[in-house]
Amino acid sequence: MSAKTSLSNRVNIGFALFIVFLLVFATNRLDQRHFNTVQDTLTTIYSDRVVAQDYVYKMSNVMCKKHLKILDASLVYSQSNLNKEFAALIDVFSTTKFTSRELRTFEELKENFNALLQLESKSTTLIDQDQQVLLIDAIKTDLNNLSLIQVSESKYKVGVAQRSLDTKNLMSTLEIVFLVIIGFTVQFALFYRVKKSMTRGKNQ
Repeated sequence: MSAKTSLSNRVNIGFALFIVFLLVFATNRLDQRHFNTVQDTLTTIYSDRVVAQDYVYKMSNVMCKKHLKILDASLVYSQSNLNKEFAALIDVFSTTKFTSRELRTFEELKENFNALLQLESKSTTLIDQDQQVLLIDAIKTDLNNLSLIQVSESKYKVGVAQRSLDTKNLMSTLEIVFLVIIGFTVQFALFYRVKKSMTRGKNQ
């Protein structure tokens, strides 16, 4: 009877340890997934939102200078150099990751800028300054919309990261509770079998 009890206890302990191993392994995989989610979110917020917002700010600054140049021709910077600077910013901005709404706004921005370039390619005396100002205002509107998108997307990404962290915290709590339950279950099973074995031994 003692040998059978000992074998049974070993089986129970082995089974309990196997369950614990599976629990730890599964939790580790979940933790890794949540870690990757948070890491990807932080990388995306910086490379595709913070950096993009900086590009939008610089492009807005260029358009403000172009507008001021129309109002005051004596300013030192030229429309041509400002256009080159804006075009370079468009190129680097295009390397960031776009949402579908952001892509549409960006395409509108490029169309308005190209229209502005065509207008300004005419002889200075033939340029319609009112139309020039209207196109600059349209570009400013596009840039403002892009700026708002950066903010909303950053907020969304932060929410994703926070939900992932909340899930991880919940899983960690459940893991502890499950381990405690397994511990009590194993102890109960072992003590119950030992007590039952001793009772049978006395009865025999």
